[in-house]
Parts: sequence; structure tokens; C-alpha cells
Amino acid sequence: MIHWKQATDILNRLVRLPGFGLFSDLDGTLAPIAPTPHAAHISPRTRELLAALGAELPVLALISGRRAASLADKVGLPGLSYIGNHGLERWEHGQTVVLPEAEPYLPQLQAVKKELEPLQQDGAFVEDKQVTLSFHYRQAPRPAEFARQHAAQIEELVAGHGLVLFRGKMVFEVRPPIEMDKGVAFSRLVQERRLQAALFLGDDISDLNALRTARRLRVEKVCEARGVGVQSEDAPADLAATADFLADGVADVEELLAWLLAARKASST
Repeated sequence: MIHWKQATDILNRLVRLPGFGLFSDLDGTLAPIAPTPHAAHISPRTRELLAALGAELPVLALISGRRAASLADKVGLPGLSYIGNHGLERWEHGQTVVLPEAEPYLPQLQAVKKELEPLQQDGAFVEDKQVTLSFHYRQAPRPAEFARQHAAQIEELVAGHGLVLFRGKMVFEVRPPIEMDKGVAFSRLVQERRLQAALFLGDDISDLNALRTARRLRVEKVCEARGVGVQSEDAPADLAATADFLADGVADVEELLAWLLAARKASST
């Protein structure tokens, strides 16, 4: 698979188009993975680059499994689009706007949360994100064993309430059974803003849909979209095959952001 530095001719062509948009995940892409969601932070340099790119581009959107409010708080920059809970909510005018189709499932999510309480032990905990739940087990003494031991039980519990279960990096994600993920959110925003070109950056299992969507948008001639997979020790096995280009971790993403900013500014002079 091609590292992004080997594809600067393609990236340069995309970033110079007036209708170029940049889309990215946060945790594991712009910020190093942390023991808890609260502990994750982006570097001052990354924030500076995002602010500058936000001023240069028609769209700079962060699409995350986090709540939209958490995403906006972590980055703290006005003018960016913050899309949380895998596309189930947006941060607009200082408040969270939930996708209407998700609201009927809120009681079922709370019921699942209550039934998961007995499994919250030895560092495993449920994060209530209103329209989804995240059961984190990264801090369990033996995370892989915890997942093997409880996966079937959690899946049965979730299905019993008419919800769906997804797997991420040491997390079980409980979501409403509606057609929405990072790929759908990415596609909708590309088409809403009628972008000519787009770049999506992501590292996790939930980002694979958006990386596939970039390829589909390109094949269908909707938008000249590309996807960058961010590698790590626990990256999904098919990340490299799904992405168009690769980046070597969060520090390399920061370097990519700096390159994109320089290329964009050069196009306007």
C-alpha cells in the first residue's frame, strides 16, 4: 500500500481544487489513543494546523464515535463541523442535534446500559453517549480474554432490545438499528456541500466504512475522494487494503496536515 508521501502528486491535485474538503476521525488519528476518552488530547501543533486549514477549506469536518459535544470540546475550534456518535448527531450553534430516526431507541439504550452494569469491573466500563453506548475494556487486566468471555453475552443482550453491536479498538459499540455510520455521514456531507474532492483520515474499524465510501464516491464520479488509513499496533487487519494511502500514526498525520496546508496556500498564490 502507498504511503501518502508517495502520492503527493494526487493529493496536490485534490487540495488545489476550490471544493476540497478534509474529514477526519479524532482518537487514534488526530489524538493518540488514551486509557479513557477523557484523557485523549490533540497536540497544540495539530490544533494550530486544524485552525489554519479550517480557514482555508470550505469544509473541515471531524466524524467520530464520540459525542458531538465532546468532540467540539476536545478540539475547541469554531468553524469546523463536528459530527458525533458515528453520524447520529451534529454540533450546531452550540448544541447537539440528534438524528430524528435515533430518538425512539433511547429507552432501549438505557435498558441495555442497566443490564451491562454487572460487567463493569476490573477497568471495564460503559460510556453513556445518549444515542449510543460504548463499553470500553482497554483497562481490563486481560482485554482480549475479557472480550472473548463476554462478547456472546453482550451481543445477545443487545439484540434482545432490538439494537445492534459493533466492535472497535477494545470497545463494544451499541447503536440503534438505522442506516448511519461514518461512511454515510461522510457521503452526506460531501453531497450537501457539493464538494469536488475530499480526503478522509481514520484508523479504526468504524472508519473502514468511510474509507470504502471514499472509493465509491470516486468510482461513481460523485467526488474525487481518497482515504488515508492511519496505522498502529492494533489497527484493523484490512485497514491497509481498504485505504488508498497510509500514514504512520498520529505524528505522521500531523505532518500530512502541515503538507496539505502548505499545498493549499500555494494554490491560492
